[in-house]
Amino acid sequence: MSHLLEIKDLQVQYHTEDGTVYALNHVDLELDDGETLGLVGETGAGKTTLAKSIMRLIPNPPGKIEGGVIEFDGKNLLTASDSEIRAVRGNQISMIFQDPMSSLNPVMRVGDQIAEVIGVHEKCPKEEAKRKALEMLETVGIPAERASDFPHQFSGGMKQRVVIAIALACNPRVLIADEPTTALDVTIQAQVLEMMRRLRDKYHTATLLITHDLGVVAQMCEKVAIIYAGEVVEFGTVHDIYKRTLHPYTEGLLGAIPQVHLNVHRLSPIDGLMPDPTIQRTGCPFADRCKYAFERCGKEHPQFISVGDRHKVRCFKAEKEAEKGGMD
Repeated sequence: MSHLLEIKDLQVQYHTEDGTVYALNHVDLELDDGETLGLVGETGAGKTTLAKSIMRLIPNPPGKIEGGVIEFDGKNLLTASDSEIRAVRGNQISMIFQDPMSSLNPVMRVGDQIAEVIGVHEKCPKEEAKRKALEMLETVGIPAERASDFPHQFSGGMKQRVVIAIALACNPRVLIADEPTTALDVTIQAQVLEMMRRLRDKYHTATLLITHDLGVVAQMCEKVAIIYAGEVVEFGTVHDIYKRTLHPYTEGLLGAIPQVHLNVHRLSPIDGLMPDPTIQRTGCPFADRCKYAFERCGKEHPQFISVGDRHKVRCFKAEKEAEKGGMD
């Protein structure tokens, strides 16, 4: 079965004066038409680097995609020419960046910013681009008369809506949302997520939702990929990840979520820190923090094993249990 977006063996490194940073290590990922995939991991795990790799926005230097394939609709984006990737970027694959304020031009009216995207990609007359820009503002819940306002005249939540309008202006097939609600308060977060869900259903857009919030993932996604130290360590449906958790890191993330029905004084953090990304490891990158680690974990690197129809994990403990038949 072919996937709309498929990443195979992706490797990204940053070559700095202090050494080489191994940002992504042999990442495999797949996204199907119309589905929402949550990419979850702590700060520094490689989530944004993965998103920028798909968009071919890795700054070079110091960053470089050292190997792998990113196939979109059967075409390898990593071998596409600059003109070919510009035709895809913002048109067929769009991205919502973390900080809406830095994503908007502060001296350009918001309506003009949306119209510019439409004009560039759809090659339509200026008046038609403006009309479509007004429609997009209304679609994301902003009155059309505010098209002449500047970004500083909007609240954080409204600016995020404008950024989403820009991302969806050309009805892309894939939307990459990089922590779209991080800087917003809880009430506005809920409004933005509800709007994104509604627009996803309306336009049937495949979405890669990057977040560190497993609650958002449960609310928005069909599938989940857990990324740690530059590699995907567990992949599966939301039910697989939450109800049949296999990787100790995923278990730790879920254990750190507050649960209102439990009377506890402290959360359960994951001890230790992520490994130094400038050092290449031979063993499992989570071994030093894992309470289940045994000798093999420090010496060999675990490969992806399938433990269900779409459930995959990199873990020797899970591998041993699968061999014993403990994962039926």
